[in-house]
Amino acid sequence: MPIHMRMRKLRGPQKKQSMPFEMFRTHTQPVNLRDIEARFDAGSEVTLEALQAAGLGTRKGIPIKVLATGELTKGLTVHAHAFSKTAQARIESAGGSCVLVDS
Repeated sequence: MPIHMRMRKLRGPQKKQSMPFEMFRTHTQPVNLRDIEARFDAGSEVTLEALQAAGLGTRKGIPIKVLATGELTKGLTVHAHAFSKTAQARIESAGGSCVLVDS
């Protein structure tokens, strides 16, 4: 058998023997502003339980991070484990507030 067929193939991040990316991976579930905009009314309080009831952030035990994909035109009080800087700025510019939840 030729040597190139006998050698291990270690290319790509999907191989088990290649560089371990698990230590650099973030374990959060993203929730976008466009989804919050579509599912909640103006002035409502968006808690973790309300997000799960609306079908967002359904994985148990994994923190929720709000990301800035989409626009927000309603003033909402959003509770989450983390916010991106842009998402926090958009929520506060729409008249809402961001509340950090400790896990």
